[in-house]
Amino acid sequence: MEENEFPLDKIAASLNEVLEQVSSGQIPALRRFAELQERRATHLSAAEARLKSHLGEDHPRVIALRRAASSAGKLKRTLSTTAERIARRPKISPHEWVVFGQVLDPEGKPVPGVRVRVFDRDRKYDDLLGDTTTDEYGDFSAIYHERDFAEVGEELPELYVMVRDSQGNLLYSSRENVRYNAGRAEYFQIILSEEPPGKTPEQTKEKG
Repeated sequence: MEENEFPLDKIAASLNEVLEQVSSGQIPALRRFAELQERRATHLSAAEARLKSHLGEDHPRVIALRRAASSAGKLKRTLSTTAERIARRPKISPHEWVVFGQVLDPEGKPVPGVRVRVFDRDRKYDDLLGDTTTDEYGDFSAIYHERDFAEVGEELPELYVMVRDSQGNLLYSSRENVRYNAGRAEYFQIILSEEPPGKTPEQTKEKG
């Protein structure tokens, strides 16, 4: 085996371990760091106000404090948002599989309220594994089980995703770029094109 080759089961297990560590360990740390940045921004703003009364609004030291306070405030908001997004990620059991990710517009901004469908591509009919909607951060997640995709001769799903707006218009499809041998936790960052794809037929069978 080459040094850069790794068994798929070990890769999947490692990803699951990372997700669990992120969900359980980093959220409190992120929130504490956000609180510290909020306090830092408050202190910097107070120092700016004191110096401004003596040195004037355009003094270099006042400008530097103003910029530092603004940066601390932005970092606080970013950390708080990141902690909230991580906290929302689903916790999967040993028998569950998950697809999660984020939908962004061409400028990199989150796209809320669009429908994301997750499929396992098969030779005849594609299996629908999950059907969900993005939240205010553009995040989505879909949990499914092995029984939803397992067939004779198939051990791992061949994933692709489709995104549609509230009117059903197709915004994105990765059917022609399938993610083969998908693991138990797969992340998709979806960047919508300014020119959405044409109509794509969905041959699916929904298992009861």
